[in-house]
Amino acid sequence: MVSWRVLIGGILIASAPVAVSVVADDSASMASYEAVYQLDLWENTPSSAVESVNGKTFYSLTRGCDGWYATEKYAINFLLSEGQSTEFVSVYDVWESHKGDSFSFNIKEDSSFDGKKSYEGFANLFTGYGEAQFFGDTDGSIELPSHTVFPQKHLTTLIKQAEAGSRVYQSHLFIGGEADDSQYFTSTLIGNAKEISMDIDMGRHSDDTLWPLRVAYFDPEANDAEPEYEIEFMIQPNGIIRSYVVDYGDFSMRAIMESFTSINEESC
Repeated sequence: MVSWRVLIGGILIASAPVAVSVVADDSASMASYEAVYQLDLWENTPSSAVESVNGKTFYSLTRGCDGWYATEKYAINFLLSEGQSTEFVSVYDVWESHKGDSFSFNIKEDSSFDGKKSYEGFANLFTGYGEAQFFGDTDGSIELPSHTVFPQKHLTTLIKQAEAGSRVYQSHLFIGGEADDSQYFTSTLIGNAKEISMDIDMGRHSDDTLWPLRVAYFDPEANDAEPEYEIEFMIQPNGIIRSYVVDYGDFSMRAIMESFTSINEESC
């Protein structure tokens, strides 16, 4: 099963020159909030082993004085074609500095396939290079490309690119976890803004404008032209993710927001 950790915050600064200026806390317009999403099967192919998907995910994002704090919790049950079922539970806690140059992660996973696993570590970006340190079930360190970005910076930049009229955007993303599964080369297709109302009361964070962002995730070491998976996000200009679809090729699953709570930010 592909890692679910990439879903945090949705999504970087490009390895090529960008069309918009990204300043040191350009994420200031992003909302702090909590949301619960219902997960179900969206599509599957005749060759897919997955017959149905049922689950929920809890996501929270809070702006603190020293950076952004995010938590994502998953509980998913997969019913397979031969009648078996398998479960996956994950808790993903991360912190990212406002400048987007420091990142830390703490991840706990439990699945019918792999049992219990835990990962923690941190990463820093410097002038011309970066590095990440890993603890928990796997220890070690790796060097990061100088153009690496972390999830919150990625999310903010994608929204800025959408508002500037960009249609394609490429990035090198670090999300943490296992050293061999912590980085992705991403290519994003940005669609036209859509006006879609929401039944859930979102208070001051309500915005009917949504950007469709389809992000393809590639192994940066592989030569395969096909992505490992793709995620299509429907996202508001203030960073709130209304819904998303995760596409693994032979099946895809959908997440729809079912509850929303605004979070009061720290007074700094």
